[in-house]
Amino acid sequence: MTTAVPRRIVLRTAGAAAVVVATGATVSCSREGDGDGEPREVSARRAAAAASVDPGGAALDEVTTSASRALLDRASAIVVSSPDDGDIADGAAAASHLGIPLLVAGPALAAELDRLGTRTVLRYAARSRKGSGSPTVVVPTTFGDREVVEGTSVEDLPDLPGLPLKRPATAATVLILDGTRLPLALEPLLNAVGTDPVVVTGPDPRTSKVAREALRALPQAPVLAVGAGFGADEVLLQRVRTTTLAPELPGGGHLPFPDRMMIALYGHPLTASLGMLGEQSASEAVDRAQTLAQEYAALTDTHVIPAFELIATVASVSKQDGSYSTRTRIATLLPWIEAAEKAGIYVVLDLQPGRSDFLTQAKAYEELLTRPWVGLALDPEWRLRPDQVHLKQIGSVGIDEVNEVGTWLASLVRTHDLPPKVLTLHQFNLRMIRDRERLDTSIDEIQWLLHADGQGSQPAKQGTWAALRRGLPEGVWLGWKNFEDEDLPMLSVEQTMERVDPRPSFVSYQ
Repeated sequence: MTTAVPRRIVLRTAGAAAVVVATGATVSCSREGDGDGEPREVSARRAAAAASVDPGGAALDEVTTSASRALLDRASAIVVSSPDDGDIADGAAAASHLGIPLLVAGPALAAELDRLGTRTVLRYAARSRKGSGSPTVVVPTTFGDREVVEGTSVEDLPDLPGLPLKRPATAATVLILDGTRLPLALEPLLNAVGTDPVVVTGPDPRTSKVAREALRALPQAPVLAVGAGFGADEVLLQRVRTTTLAPELPGGGHLPFPDRMMIALYGHPLTASLGMLGEQSASEAVDRAQTLAQEYAALTDTHVIPAFELIATVASVSKQDGSYSTRTRIATLLPWIEAAEKAGIYVVLDLQPGRSDFLTQAKAYEELLTRPWVGLALDPEWRLRPDQVHLKQIGSVGIDEVNEVGTWLASLVRTHDLPPKVLTLHQFNLRMIRDRERLDTSIDEIQWLLHADGQGSQPAKQGTWAALRRGLPEGVWLGWKNFEDEDLPMLSVEQTMERVDPRPSFVSYQ
């Protein structure tokens, strides 16, 4: 039997690809058996795997092999092509018609055929044999004990019993970065696993509504991401998992910033002396925060959400347990957090550790931090050395302790499939955070926020704002505090939006 397959007249330039797979369900396609009586099949990956290639210079053999490792569990029949453009065009047309993948010949080909359990190879190397195009890698002339069929042209496709395979129901998700051209050699693989690419405008699926919808529609399917900038394998895998499994934040999506601005009331739930938050009940605080956020929302296109910054541990002038810090009971904080969650309000827990350390105190509130809308704030003003007491010295913290908290919090996010968390650093002078330039901003599961706590006259506050931003590591978001009693005068909502430059992502009121 011969089957005519139209020749592709225009070849698309092969683009680079980055590949990742999440946990995937198996899909098999089979027709009548081949020569040994076994059905021909292509099945998708059953377990998590990841692969990536250099977006700037990956060869096609690396692209197709990486994609195969990521998406395929088994393929009893494969088209193998030389790297020659004409062979790829003919091979891709044949592979797409037959419903089987294509691999471009390269150093990893033999091992990948072994892994896939391939028994039949349709070999496209006519131009290699003729010397046309002078490819640097040619299709091998021997494939062990596999059945090898020569593909001479798309107009004269040989008879292969059991083929073509029927395209399965969608068994994979493919994200392709807008502007990236899908390599022609990858099309048969996508056809074989039954998927069409979904175009995304950015390489982080957590920021894309289109990506979220595609990934959640097939939560167990393998995922292929094509284009530059998707990140290292483990980073992309975690981002896919977050997009698929984590609850969304107030206002939608999984990253707190830059797509939203938070307007917060700061304080302790049991006293008005520590900030605006404690001046009313939890339900009244919800109303007050929402009203304040609406005033900001009228002045910006950025999505504005209300927030609470709850002081969880309070700096104390008495020794208490030796830490000079009083821990608020979880039972006291929980009603406020629950009221906030019902109202779509983000919550930040603030730590004033005294002679304790930030990680020890953070772990005491792990139960609350496993909630998806609860972030963390570290206040170094109240982090004392063993010989210090509050109000006589301004506290400080070393960057290693800060990074340790970031690493722990990121682990909590991964373990509980949470959206990335806001991790705030309060600061009003440079000595408060030692070696700040070594802040680990590579932690993908948290977003650092530097919160400027300067108070007094507006020129003084602007000076503090400028000083704190100098030398700030890239990727850190900014927060501003308005003090009701200490600022001279406190900025209005309109003045905060107009005069604080760059515009802060978090504004709190104390």
